[in-house]
Amino acid sequence: MDPEASTDRSERFLDEAYGLKDLKDVMGFYHDWAEDYDDQMEQKLGYIAPRVMAERLAAHLENKAAAILDVGCGTGLTSKYLADSGFAVFDGVDITPRMLERSRERGIYRALIEADITLPLEFADASYDAVISSGTFTLGHVGSEPIAELVRVLKPGGHLACSIHKEIWTAKGFEQKFDALAGEGVLREVERTPGEFFKGYGETALYFVFEKI
Repeated sequence: MDPEASTDRSERFLDEAYGLKDLKDVMGFYHDWAEDYDDQMEQKLGYIAPRVMAERLAAHLENKAAAILDVGCGTGLTSKYLADSGFAVFDGVDITPRMLERSRERGIYRALIEADITLPLEFADASYDAVISSGTFTLGHVGSEPIAELVRVLKPGGHLACSIHKEIWTAKGFEQKFDALAGEGVLREVERTPGEFFKGYGETALYFVFEKI
């Protein structure tokens, strides 16, 4: 493929991803791009969020047998990097069947669940040692609605690790929600690291790790 055409295609991919308006748009976008997703994101656009988020969780989670819920798992990039670091127990949840198919091909997940994470999740309270999410809380995607559910399924002493786009941190209610949970003695922020989602696209990400008290 012509390099210039490849660059145009990648730029269109990112513009389309950030311009999603509703659930129908999100599902259509990821259905259409599932086969090409990893190449577009990592190779063409320099997407580093899954690797960075996996590194940040690993820095706080010593138990390699920890049960980890990968939220908005997509093609499984985040859990892949955790698996490379020696972790072994992953469940993934995503709303797009074709993305889940790609995750299943990696052979690293204990279970993969098709679900809308803005609705109540079918997991018992305190099911997981850690919950991780990369790239789900970003422009055109999901707001702060799932946070209470993610905390609910987390064990006391467990970690919630998530990337959040700076432009939606306040606008979509994340700051208010996490401040409230901290004030109620439910969560403690243990790390907040500004960084990039994509190399060379600017410091637009906040990488968080919280501990459930």
